This record gives sequence, structure tokens and C-alpha cells, in this order.
Amino acid sequence: MEDEAAAREHAERMAVIEARLEEKRLLKEREERHRALGKSEKTKVTKVKQVLLDEVSGGYNDNYNNAGGGATATVTARATATATATATAKEGPKIIKFISKKKREEMRREAEAKKKEEEESAKSRNNNKMKNNNSNKRTTTHTTTATNKNNSKKTPHTQLNDASILNQAQISEIRRAYVGRTSQEIAMDDNKRKEKEKQKKRTQFKFEWTADEDTSRDSNPIYDYTARKVGKKREVDPLERMSIKRSNTTENNNVYSKPIENMNVRDWRILRENHDIRVRGGKAPNPLRHFNEGNPVAIHPRVLRAIKETLRYQDPSPIQRQAIPIGLQRRDLIGIAETGSGKTCAFGIPMCHHVLSMPQSVQDTVSDNGPLALVMAPTRELAIQIDEELGKLLSFSGGLKTLPVVGGQDIETQAFKLRKGVHIVVGTPGRMVDCLESSYMVLNQCNYVVLDEADRMLDLGFGPEMKIILDSMMELKSENEMEAYEQEQKDLMAVAAAEGTGQNTSIDPTSLRRLTAMFSATMPAEVERLAKEYLRHPAIIQIGDQDSGKNKRIEQRILYLASERMKDSNLQNILSNSGRDEKIIVFVNEKRTANQVGTLLDRKNFGKPVVVLHGGKQQEEREANLALFKSGGAILVATDVAGRGLDIPNVSHVINYDLPGRSIDNYCHRIGRTGRAGKSGIATSFMTDKDEQIMRPLQQYLESTKAAIPPQMVEKLRKGDHDNRL
Repeated sequence: MEDEAAAREHAERMAVIEARLEEKRLLKEREERHRALGKSEKTKVTKVKQVLLDEVSGGYNDNYNNAGGGATATVTARATATATATATAKEGPKIIKFISKKKREEMRREAEAKKKEEEESAKSRNNNKMKNNNSNKRTTTHTTTATNKNNSKKTPHTQLNDASILNQAQISEIRRAYVGRTSQEIAMDDNKRKEKEKQKKRTQFKFEWTADEDTSRDSNPIYDYTARKVGKKREVDPLERMSIKRSNTTENNNVYSKPIENMNVRDWRILRENHDIRVRGGKAPNPLRHFNEGNPVAIHPRVLRAIKETLRYQDPSPIQRQAIPIGLQRRDLIGIAETGSGKTCAFGIPMCHHVLSMPQSVQDTVSDNGPLALVMAPTRELAIQIDEELGKLLSFSGGLKTLPVVGGQDIETQAFKLRKGVHIVVGTPGRMVDCLESSYMVLNQCNYVVLDEADRMLDLGFGPEMKIILDSMMELKSENEMEAYEQEQKDLMAVAAAEGTGQNTSIDPTSLRRLTAMFSATMPAEVERLAKEYLRHPAIIQIGDQDSGKNKRIEQRILYLASERMKDSNLQNILSNSGRDEKIIVFVNEKRTANQVGTLLDRKNFGKPVVVLHGGKQQEEREANLALFKSGGAILVATDVAGRGLDIPNVSHVINYDLPGRSIDNYCHRIGRTGRAGKSGIATSFMTDKDEQIMRPLQQYLESTKAAIPPQMVEKLRKGDHDNRL
């Protein structure tokens, strides 16, 4: 049974295959018949056209023979015969349908017979012309009259009067249908097409913005439409021209002086592009054009007065233009900008605004409930520097206090000041954790926190301490983006309602959600993980492109030395050729090396004081040495303690006595001590064979900043690659 079923199934499959093959064969035969039919139809049309042309031409040749010849008759007959044959040929396919094969054969034989008669008559005409060369004028007149009579005796089939002859336009259309366009017609069409394209380009407005984003409100009356078309100026009175120019530059076209209510999307985009500001992530308000401009929240008047009178700032820096409005909106943010770009005031201004916006009743509770804002920094020097800047911003605040909480100082003294009440605390993570664990400080109402140089703090191993501090503060915003924005608006409205109303207005600081801000020159993966855990939908601000922190304004020099002993002599040569008032920083990797180099330079007496800065010195000595170096005309020998965040202006030269061995970021921050705030600088690094670990990333860094790479370094890397392949 199974064999029979299999055989039946096989037979059915074979039947289906045969049916498909038969169907394909029939389709192929049908296509061949259609192809042959189309070719035969084309041949028939050609034959009919030739037969008709011969027939018409033959009739006129007969008339010509009977008339004895004539120039006028010949030209008319040939033109009429051609037009008639061409017009009749267009109806060729229709004639073929009604003429049988036998009839077509008869027509062909008749055409051949007429052709032979034409050849014989042509011969006889030639003979007659030779015989009648000496005929008189009367014979010519008789011939013309006879020709006209014969033309009047034509049969209806061959007779064509002037009314039946096709005009020139019809003949041209018939010729174009069969022959195609002439070269002259093609050239004329091309010229017309080019002219249309030129006209379109002249009238097309090329601009990347849409019409509704136009900067000016009205068109410039110096030019009218007709004058613009011909490229000429309309005559304008000189006084009118001056007033028009003044109004265009000061009111309409200047994004810095234009009324803020007239600023559109394009204007704000131009402002960001002018300062190379890039914003991504969460929502961000428009950038700040001037310090005294509320957009949409105005800076507190006391802070604004300190900016003008104490700090004497004229215009905000790029990072300040975008970070200050975001901070005033109580929105989380991440700021990425090169060193010396003004990051301290970028977070300090909105932080001081936040503290001053609290009612007096809240400000008086800091001794019991702790500070209202907090800043964490990686080093003591940077924390002290930030505290000084915040003190300047609060110089007209009327009693608001800041305190640096750093190591190297008496913790009991710091605890005493914290118990008396401090509004803003700036410190290092380690000492802050000590104060929290000893109950010297509480963060019950602290809802504004800034992490400055967050990548450096993680690099120094302060990650656990940072998390302890952040977990001790107020609750975060919602993880839902829309809910987080609604919470920000509620907090803004609550603060605005209580601001400046005195002690009678009560506001609970613990009801406000925490604002967290991070600022750094780089953004490694560790910082991104920390931001994802403790920030909610932050607006990420980046000044410049992704290579903005690579210090392209600094001239980098790499000296490849044969041994470590050559470092001292090269260092002395560089310092001996330096100016007396130049500030120079010499970076080393270890505290012991710093002391040795400092002693060496002090003994050589280069005409300027030498100070040493590292973590092993007492805080008072570190502060004194740093203050002496800032005063000018000194040499600073330091470890990476001075490599991050310190604002030391006018450093002309940075020397890497030892190249950093852990990360290229340390190299980046070291040389970033010079060339700050748009100025240029020089960075010299001593390299030996022992620096092999940093050679590869340093080569990539030098290539990205278009700096010179020593050939010894390239050869060393090439040999290392060759050995690895072996």
C-alpha cells in the first residue's frame, strides 16, 4: 500500500511538471509569433510607402514627359509627390488591412513597369534636348502651353491643385514623425532649456533658514524689489542711509543687542554657534547674552552687583552663557569645557542665587539643619580657590557665609564654624565624610550640590566618599522626564513666592528636590556611571568639539633623552633661557623627586624663588607656597596636586620632568595650566625609554593636536609592534 501511494504521488508530480513545461512551450511559441508578426508589419509598411511614392512620382513623370519638360512643373510635381507619399505612408497599417496579397503583387509589377518606362522616357528626353538646342522662343512658349493643358486633363487620382498641397508646418510635422528632430531644432531646444535654468537660478533664494526664521523684521529700504532685480541701488538720502544702517546694526541684526522678545529660533542658534556651545540631553533654556538679562529667571540683584563691582566681569564666558540659565531653572546639568573657561562662576552664580532666594527664616536655620549648598573638589587648593570665588559673589549678601572643609587643617576649628552656621560648604570628599561621621555637619536641607573635577575625584579613589555624601542629602527628582520637569517648576514657583517677603513667609527646604551639577574637562566612563546614578535627565553642555580639551593653543615639545641623568641638565638649560618674570611649573610624579628637584633649582639660583607643592607638606606651607607663586616671577615644582582646577593666570611654560605613567588625562591637565583663557603657552616634556607605557596614547594625543612627534618615539613604537608580532 505504501508503494502504491508513493507511485501515485510520483505520477501526480510528474503530471504537474509536464503541464508546466507544456505551458512554457506554448508561451514561447506565442511570443515568437508576435515577434514575427511585428517584423512583418514593419516590412509591409515600408513596402506600401515605396509603392505609393513610386505611384505618385510616376504619375508626375508622365505629365512631365507629355509636357516636354518644365522647371516649374518639375519642382511642384516632386514636392507634391513627396508630401502625398509621406502622408499616405502614415496610413500604411490601415491600408495593409484591406489590400490582399495578390493586389499588392500587381501593384509591385505595375510600379516596376512604370519605372522602366521612366528610364526609357528619360533617355528619349535627353536625345530630344540635344536635338532642340537651337529651338526658338516660340517653341518654348508652345511647350509651356501644352504642359498646362495636360495638367488640366489629370485624372482625379493624380490631380493636386494648390488647395490640396500641404503647408510647410504640416510637412515639418510629418518629417519629424518619421525622421526625427534636426540638429538645428535640437540646438534651439537646448538653448531654451539653458535659459530657463538660468532664470530659475537668478530668482532662487539660497539660504539654509526658513522664511519664518528671518532675523530682521522688515526688509532693508535701501534696496527695493526692482533695484534688486537689476542689481542697482535706489538713490537714498545720506541722512536716511545713516539712520537705516544704525537701526539695522543695533536693533534688528545684532543678536546681542536685539530686544529679547524679538529673538527667534535662528537668533538663539546663531548665538550658540558664535560661542561654539553644544547642548544635548535634557531640555535647556536659551543661552545668556548679558549678566543683567533674565532668561527666563533673572540673577539675584546682590549677585549681579558682585559680578559688576567685585569680579568686574563684562560678558559671560561660553560655559557661563549656557550653564547659568540651566542652574537658575533648577535643572541638573553636566558641563564639559577646557581648563580656564570660567567653570567656577558657571556653577557659583546660580548657587549663590539659590541661597539668596531662600527667605531669612530658612537662612537662619543653617546652624541646626546644615548648609543650603555644597561643592566637592578633588584637592585642597582647588577647594580653597572655589571658596574664595564664592566669597566674592556673596560680598553684598549681608552675612552669608562659606567655609572650606579640607584636610591639613584643624578639624575642631572647622567643626566650631559649622556649628555656628555656614550657608555654603566647599571641601574635599575625605574631610567631608569625617565631619559627617563625627556629626560635625548635617545635610538635612542641602538641595544644591556641585561636583567639580568629578573625573579627578574618581581617579584619586574618592568614589565611595562621594556616594556617602550624596546619599546623605535630599531626595532626587523623578526618573520620569515629564514629572521631573513638573517638579522643577513647582520648586521654582515655591521659591519665587517666598523670595524677598521676610520671615513671615515660610518655606520648607526639605520639600525641594535636589539639584546636582557636574563640571569637568573630560567625561570618562566612571563619571558617566556616577551621573546616571545621581543625576536626573541632565542637560549636557559641551564647549567646542569633542577635542576641545586637547589644548591646541599650546606648543608641545617632546625631548627624547638617552637616560634619566640628562633631565637635570636640560631642565637647567630651559630655566636659564627663561625670562625673569615668567611663571614656570615643573611637574614630577613623586614627592621625593619634587623635593630633590626643588633643592637642585634653589641651589643653582636662577634669579627667582623656587617653591615646592605636594601632598606631604602642611596645609599652611602649601597655601604660602602657592600664594608666592601666584604673585609672579617664581618656579613651582609640584606633583599632580597642582595639575587640576587651580586658577593660576599667566603661566608661560609647563615642564614635565616626569611624564605621567597612569593616564593621558593627567598629561592633558598638566599642560592645561598654561595657555588658559584663550592665551598661548609652551609645554616641554622629557621622555626616556622608561616612559614606554604612555608612548602610544601620547602619540595619538599629539596627532590629534597636530603637534610634532619625535622620530625616536616613532621608532621605539615600531620596534615594539614588531616584537609583539614575533
